[in-house]
Amino acid sequence: MKIDKHLIWLLALFVLMVTVIPTAAAEDTSNVKKVILQMTTTLENSDTQLHFNYAENLGDGRGITFGCIGFCTGTYDGNILIKHYTELNPDNTLAKYIPALNKIDAGSHNAAGGDGNPNVEGLSGFIKDVQSCNDPLFKTAQMDKLNELYYNPAMKIADSIGAKNALTKAFIYDMCVRHGVDGAERIIKNAGTTPKQGADENTYLQKLISLRDAKLKQEGAGDVNRDQGYKNVLNSGNVNLNTPFKFVAYGESFTIDGNLDLGEQQQETTDEEEDNSSDDVIDETDEEEDNSTDDVTDETEDENNSGDKTKNRYSDRNYKHSYKDYGDSNKNYRYSEKTYKKTTSTCAKRH
Repeated sequence: MKIDKHLIWLLALFVLMVTVIPTAAAEDTSNVKKVILQMTTTLENSDTQLHFNYAENLGDGRGITFGCIGFCTGTYDGNILIKHYTELNPDNTLAKYIPALNKIDAGSHNAAGGDGNPNVEGLSGFIKDVQSCNDPLFKTAQMDKLNELYYNPAMKIADSIGAKNALTKAFIYDMCVRHGVDGAERIIKNAGTTPKQGADENTYLQKLISLRDAKLKQEGAGDVNRDQGYKNVLNSGNVNLNTPFKFVAYGESFTIDGNLDLGEQQQETTDEEEDNSSDDVIDETDEEEDNSTDDVTDETEDENNSGDKTKNRYSDRNYKHSYKDYGDSNKNYRYSEKTYKKTTSTCAKRH
Protein backbone atom coordinates (compact mmCIF):
# COMPACT_ATOMS: atom_id res chain seq x y z
CA MET A 1 0.00 0.00 0.00
CA LYS A 2 1.35 3.40 -0.97
CA ILE A 3 1.46 5.91 1.91
CA ASP A 4 1.15 9.61 1.22
CA LYS A 5 4.36 11.35 2.35
CA HIS A 6 2.32 14.35 3.46
CA LEU A 7 0.40 12.09 5.85
CA ILE A 8 3.70 10.89 7.32
CA TRP A 9 4.81 14.47 7.95
CA LEU A 10 1.49 15.29 9.61
CA LEU A 11 1.78 12.25 11.88
CA ALA A 12 5.35 13.19 12.80
CA LEU A 13 4.26 16.73 13.62
CA PHE A 14 1.41 15.42 15.78
CA VAL A 15 3.78 13.17 17.76
CA LEU A 16 6.11 16.14 18.29
CA MET A 17 3.27 18.29 19.59
CA VAL A 18 1.94 15.75 22.10
CA THR A 19 5.37 14.82 23.47
CA VAL A 20 7.88 17.65 23.30
CA ILE A 21 5.65 20.68 23.68
CA PRO A 22 3.80 19.60 26.88
CA THR A 23 7.12 18.67 28.48
CA ALA A 24 8.58 22.08 27.74
CA ALA A 25 5.47 23.77 29.12
CA ALA A 26 5.68 21.75 32.33
CA GLU A 27 9.33 22.67 32.79
CA ASP A 28 8.52 26.33 32.21
CA THR A 29 5.69 26.23 34.76
CA SER A 30 8.01 24.70 37.35
CA ASN A 31 10.64 27.39 36.76
CA VAL A 32 8.06 30.18 36.96
CA LYS A 33 6.97 28.90 40.37
CA LYS A 34 10.55 29.05 41.64
CA VAL A 35 10.85 32.60 40.31
CA ILE A 36 7.62 33.60 42.07
CA LEU A 37 8.82 32.10 45.35
CA GLN A 38 12.19 33.81 44.99
CA MET A 39 10.58 37.23 44.57
CA THR A 40 8.59 36.91 47.78
CA THR A 41 11.42 35.38 49.80
CA THR A 42 13.56 38.45 49.08
CA LEU A 43 10.82 40.45 50.79
CA GLU A 44 10.50 37.95 53.64
CA ASN A 45 14.13 36.93 54.19
CA SER A 46 16.26 39.44 52.27
CA ASP A 47 17.60 36.44 50.38
CA THR A 48 16.79 34.58 47.17
CA GLN A 49 16.75 31.23 49.00
CA LEU A 50 14.11 29.89 51.37
CA HIS A 51 15.15 29.69 55.04
CA PHE A 52 13.78 26.36 56.20
CA ASN A 53 15.57 26.45 59.57
CA TYR A 54 14.75 30.01 60.54
CA ALA A 55 13.17 30.39 64.00
CA GLU A 56 12.75 33.44 66.21
CA ASN A 57 10.32 34.98 68.67
CA LEU A 58 9.73 38.37 67.08
CA GLY A 59 7.58 39.63 69.92
CA ASP A 60 4.79 40.41 67.46
CA GLY A 61 2.02 38.58 69.30
CA ARG A 62 2.25 35.48 67.12
CA GLY A 63 4.59 33.40 69.25
CA ILE A 64 7.60 31.89 67.50
CA THR A 65 7.92 32.54 63.78
CA PHE A 66 9.73 29.77 61.94
CA GLY A 67 10.32 28.05 58.63
CA CYS A 68 10.52 29.14 55.02
CA ILE A 69 7.31 31.18 54.90
CA GLY A 70 6.95 32.39 58.47
CA PHE A 71 4.78 29.75 60.12
CA CYS A 72 3.84 30.84 63.65
CA THR A 73 3.22 28.90 66.84
CA GLY A 74 0.50 31.38 67.78
CA THR A 75 -1.47 31.51 64.52
CA TYR A 76 -2.48 27.86 64.08
CA ASP A 77 -0.38 27.21 60.98
CA GLY A 78 2.70 26.38 63.06
CA ASN A 79 0.85 23.49 64.68
CA ILE A 80 -0.59 22.45 61.31
CA LEU A 81 2.95 22.23 59.93
CA ILE A 82 4.40 20.27 62.86
CA LYS A 83 1.51 17.79 62.76
CA HIS A 84 1.99 17.29 59.04
CA TYR A 85 5.73 16.82 59.56
CA THR A 86 4.93 14.21 62.21
CA GLU A 87 2.72 12.39 59.71
CA LEU A 88 5.73 12.17 57.38
CA ASN A 89 8.18 11.28 60.16
CA PRO A 90 6.60 10.29 63.51
CA ASP A 91 10.04 10.03 65.14
CA ASN A 92 11.06 13.67 64.78
CA THR A 93 12.51 16.16 67.26
CA LEU A 94 9.58 18.59 67.01
CA ALA A 95 6.67 16.20 67.64
CA LYS A 96 7.09 16.59 71.40
CA TYR A 97 5.85 20.18 71.14
CA ILE A 98 2.44 19.25 69.72
CA PRO A 99 0.69 19.08 73.15
CA ALA A 100 1.94 22.60 73.95
CA LEU A 101 0.89 23.82 70.50
CA ASN A 102 -2.56 22.30 71.00
CA LYS A 103 -2.95 24.30 74.21
CA ILE A 104 -1.81 27.47 72.45
CA ASP A 105 -4.30 26.86 69.63
CA ALA A 106 -7.08 26.37 72.18
CA GLY A 107 -6.20 29.63 73.93
CA SER A 108 -7.39 33.12 73.08
CA HIS A 109 -6.04 34.79 69.95
CA ASN A 110 -6.44 38.47 70.70
CA ALA A 111 -2.97 39.73 69.74
CA ALA A 112 -1.65 40.79 66.34
CA GLY A 113 -4.94 42.16 65.08
CA GLY A 114 -6.99 39.33 66.53
CA ASP A 115 -5.30 36.28 65.01
CA GLY A 116 -2.29 35.82 67.28
CA ASN A 117 -1.52 34.12 70.59
CA PRO A 118 1.85 35.19 72.02
CA ASN A 119 1.95 32.33 74.55
CA VAL A 120 5.08 30.18 74.20
CA GLU A 121 4.63 28.07 77.33
CA GLY A 122 5.98 24.57 76.78
CA LEU A 123 8.09 25.63 73.80
CA SER A 124 11.43 25.93 75.57
CA GLY A 125 14.01 24.52 73.16
CA PHE A 126 11.70 24.81 70.14
CA ILE A 127 13.80 27.46 68.40
CA LYS A 128 17.03 25.47 68.72
CA ASP A 129 15.31 22.28 67.60
CA VAL A 130 13.99 23.98 64.46
CA GLN A 131 17.38 25.48 63.69
CA SER A 132 19.11 22.11 64.03
CA CYS A 133 16.46 20.00 62.28
CA ASN A 134 18.33 18.50 59.33
CA ASP A 135 15.63 16.03 58.31
CA PRO A 136 14.81 16.42 54.58
CA LEU A 137 11.19 15.62 55.43
CA PHE A 138 11.02 18.83 57.46
CA LYS A 139 11.62 20.75 54.25
CA THR A 140 9.11 18.56 52.46
CA ALA A 141 6.48 19.30 55.10
CA GLN A 142 7.10 23.04 54.79
CA MET A 143 6.78 22.99 51.02
CA ASP A 144 3.58 20.95 51.31
CA LYS A 145 2.00 23.57 53.56
CA LEU A 146 3.43 26.49 51.60
CA ASN A 147 1.62 25.07 48.59
CA GLU A 148 -1.58 24.25 50.46
CA LEU A 149 -1.96 27.48 52.43
CA TYR A 150 -0.46 30.03 50.03
CA TYR A 151 0.72 29.07 46.57
CA ASN A 152 -2.15 26.88 45.38
CA PRO A 153 -4.84 29.29 46.64
CA ALA A 154 -2.99 32.15 44.94
CA MET A 155 -2.93 30.30 41.62
CA LYS A 156 -6.64 29.50 41.96
CA ILE A 157 -7.37 33.18 42.50
CA ALA A 158 -5.25 34.06 39.46
CA ASP A 159 -7.11 31.52 37.35
CA SER A 160 -10.50 32.76 38.56
CA ILE A 161 -9.79 36.32 37.38
CA GLY A 162 -8.23 35.19 34.09
CA ALA A 163 -4.65 36.22 34.89
CA LYS A 164 -2.19 34.84 32.34
CA ASN A 165 1.01 36.74 33.06
CA ALA A 166 3.50 35.29 35.53
CA LEU A 167 4.01 38.72 37.09
CA THR A 168 0.32 39.03 37.98
CA LYS A 169 0.40 35.57 39.55
CA ALA A 170 3.55 36.47 41.48
CA PHE A 171 1.91 39.58 42.89
CA ILE A 172 -1.21 37.67 43.94
CA TYR A 173 0.97 35.09 45.70
CA ASP A 174 2.81 37.83 47.57
CA MET A 175 -0.51 39.33 48.66
CA CYS A 176 -1.57 35.92 50.00
CA VAL A 177 1.66 35.64 51.99
CA ARG A 178 1.49 39.20 53.32
CA HIS A 179 -2.25 39.56 53.93
CA GLY A 180 -3.50 35.99 54.01
CA VAL A 181 -5.70 34.49 51.31
CA ASP A 182 -8.80 36.24 52.65
CA GLY A 183 -7.00 39.58 52.69
CA ALA A 184 -5.78 39.10 49.12
CA GLU A 185 -9.29 38.25 47.97
CA ARG A 186 -10.66 41.42 49.56
CA ILE A 187 -8.13 43.56 47.68
CA ILE A 188 -8.93 41.79 44.41
CA LYS A 189 -12.65 42.24 44.98
CA ASN A 190 -12.15 46.01 44.94
CA ALA A 191 -10.10 46.00 41.73
CA GLY A 192 -13.12 46.07 39.44
CA THR A 193 -13.24 44.49 35.98
CA THR A 194 -10.88 41.52 35.73
CA PRO A 195 -8.87 40.27 32.73
CA LYS A 196 -11.39 37.44 32.47
CA GLN A 197 -14.09 40.08 32.06
CA GLY A 198 -12.13 41.89 29.37
CA ALA A 199 -9.73 44.19 31.23
CA ASP A 200 -6.17 44.64 29.97
CA GLU A 201 -4.06 42.56 32.35
CA ASN A 202 -1.24 45.07 32.76
CA THR A 203 -3.71 47.86 33.50
CA TYR A 204 -5.49 45.58 35.94
CA LEU A 205 -2.22 44.74 37.70
CA GLN A 206 -1.44 48.45 38.03
CA LYS A 207 -4.82 48.90 39.73
CA LEU A 208 -4.14 45.92 41.99
CA ILE A 209 -0.76 47.31 43.02
CA SER A 210 -2.32 50.70 43.71
CA LEU A 211 -4.95 49.12 45.97
CA ARG A 212 -2.31 47.10 47.82
CA ASP A 213 -0.21 50.26 48.25
CA ALA A 214 -3.21 51.91 49.89
CA LYS A 215 -3.75 48.87 52.12
CA LEU A 216 -0.13 48.87 53.28
CA LYS A 217 -0.29 52.59 53.97
CA GLN A 218 -3.53 52.14 55.91
CA GLU A 219 -1.99 49.45 58.11
CA GLY A 220 0.94 51.74 58.89
CA ALA A 221 3.31 48.84 59.43
CA GLY A 222 6.17 50.51 57.59
CA ASP A 223 6.31 48.34 54.48
CA VAL A 224 4.64 50.79 52.11
CA ASN A 225 7.43 50.24 49.56
CA ARG A 226 6.95 46.45 49.43
CA ASP A 227 5.48 46.75 45.93
CA GLN A 228 8.36 48.67 44.34
CA GLY A 229 9.99 45.58 42.86
CA TYR A 230 6.75 44.51 41.18
CA LYS A 231 6.27 48.02 39.79
CA ASN A 232 9.78 48.00 38.33
CA VAL A 233 9.29 44.64 36.63
CA LEU A 234 5.92 45.72 35.24
CA ASN A 235 7.43 48.93 33.86
CA SER A 236 10.23 46.92 32.25
CA GLY A 237 7.68 44.86 30.33
CA ASN A 238 8.96 41.53 31.67
CA VAL A 239 5.47 40.29 32.58
CA ASN A 240 6.45 36.68 31.78
CA LEU A 241 9.31 36.88 34.32
CA ASN A 242 12.02 35.77 31.93
CA THR A 243 15.19 35.21 33.93
CA PRO A 244 17.53 36.58 35.02
CA PHE A 245 16.17 39.95 36.10
CA LYS A 246 16.66 42.44 38.92
CA PHE A 247 14.12 42.68 41.71
CA VAL A 248 14.13 45.38 44.38
CA ALA A 249 13.11 44.52 47.94
CA TYR A 250 13.06 47.48 50.34
CA GLY A 251 15.80 49.27 48.44
CA GLU A 252 18.05 46.23 48.05
CA SER A 253 18.52 44.72 44.59
CA PHE A 254 18.46 40.96 44.02
CA THR A 255 19.04 38.85 40.92
CA ILE A 256 16.11 36.51 40.33
CA ASP A 257 17.29 33.50 38.33
CA GLY A 258 14.91 30.68 39.26
CA ASN A 259 17.66 28.71 40.99
CA LEU A 260 15.83 27.83 44.19
CA ASP A 261 16.41 24.94 46.59
CA LEU A 262 13.04 23.40 47.42
CA GLY A 263 14.56 20.67 49.56
CA GLU A 264 15.15 18.27 46.68
CA GLN A 265 18.94 18.72 46.71
CA GLN A 266 19.06 17.81 50.36
CA GLN A 267 17.21 14.55 49.76
CA GLU A 268 19.54 13.62 46.90
CA THR A 269 22.59 14.27 49.07
CA THR A 270 21.14 12.16 51.86
CA ASP A 271 20.48 9.26 49.49
CA GLU A 272 24.07 9.41 48.22
CA GLU A 273 25.44 9.39 51.77
CA GLU A 274 23.30 6.37 52.64
CA ASP A 275 24.70 4.51 49.62
CA ASN A 276 28.26 5.41 50.62
CA SER A 277 27.55 4.40 54.19
CA SER A 278 26.36 0.98 53.01
CA ASP A 279 29.55 0.51 51.00
CA ASP A 280 31.63 1.38 54.05
CA VAL A 281 29.81 -1.21 56.15
CA ILE A 282 30.49 -3.90 53.55
CA ASP A 283 34.16 -2.97 53.39
CA GLU A 284 34.50 -3.00 57.16
CA THR A 285 32.86 -6.43 57.35
CA ASP A 286 35.35 -7.85 54.86
CA GLU A 287 38.32 -6.48 56.77
CA GLU A 288 39.91 -8.31 59.69
CA GLU A 289 38.48 -7.09 63.01
CA ASP A 290 40.79 -5.10 65.24
CA ASN A 291 39.67 -4.69 68.86
CA SER A 292 42.41 -2.35 69.98
CA THR A 293 41.40 0.66 72.10
CA ASP A 294 43.14 3.08 69.74
CA ASP A 295 41.09 1.91 66.77
CA VAL A 296 37.83 2.24 68.70
CA THR A 297 38.76 5.78 69.70
CA ASP A 298 39.62 6.69 66.11
CA GLU A 299 36.29 5.35 64.83
CA THR A 300 34.38 7.37 67.42
CA GLU A 301 36.19 10.55 66.42
CA ASP A 302 35.48 9.85 62.75
CA GLU A 303 31.76 9.43 63.47
CA ASN A 304 31.66 12.72 65.37
CA ASN A 305 33.46 14.54 62.58
CA SER A 306 31.15 12.98 59.98
CA GLY A 307 28.12 14.14 61.95
CA ASP A 308 29.46 17.68 62.12
CA LYS A 309 30.08 17.76 58.38
CA THR A 310 26.59 16.48 57.66
CA LYS A 311 25.07 19.05 59.99
CA ASN A 312 27.03 21.86 58.38
CA ARG A 313 26.14 20.70 54.89
CA TYR A 314 22.41 20.71 55.58
CA SER A 315 22.16 23.77 57.78
CA ASP A 316 20.87 26.97 56.22
CA ARG A 317 23.56 29.62 55.98
CA ASN A 318 21.51 32.18 57.88
CA TYR A 319 18.69 31.40 60.28
CA LYS A 320 17.81 34.98 61.03
CA HIS A 321 15.63 37.19 58.89
CA SER A 322 17.37 40.35 57.80
CA TYR A 323 15.21 43.23 58.95
CA LYS A 324 15.44 46.81 57.82
CA ASP A 325 14.63 49.79 59.98
CA TYR A 326 11.35 51.41 59.01
CA GLY A 327 11.37 54.11 61.67
CA ASP A 328 9.02 53.63 64.59
CA SER A 329 6.93 51.04 62.77
CA ASN A 330 6.57 47.46 63.88
CA LYS A 331 9.12 45.42 61.94
CA ASN A 332 6.98 42.33 62.22
CA TYR A 333 4.36 43.49 59.75
CA ARG A 334 4.83 40.52 57.44
CA TYR A 335 2.49 38.08 59.09
CA SER A 336 -0.45 40.32 59.93
CA GLU A 337 -3.97 39.60 58.74
CA LYS A 338 -3.36 35.88 58.10
CA THR A 339 -6.41 33.74 58.77
CA TYR A 340 -5.82 30.11 59.68
CA LYS A 341 -8.97 29.33 61.66
CA LYS A 342 -10.66 27.70 58.67
CA THR A 343 -7.74 25.36 58.07
CA THR A 344 -7.47 24.57 61.78
CA SER A 345 -10.80 22.77 61.90
CA THR A 346 -9.77 20.68 58.91
CA CYS A 347 -6.42 19.91 60.51
CA ALA A 348 -8.09 18.87 63.75
CA LYS A 349 -10.18 16.32 61.88
CA ARG A 350 -7.12 14.88 60.17
CA HIS A 351 -5.14 14.60 63.35
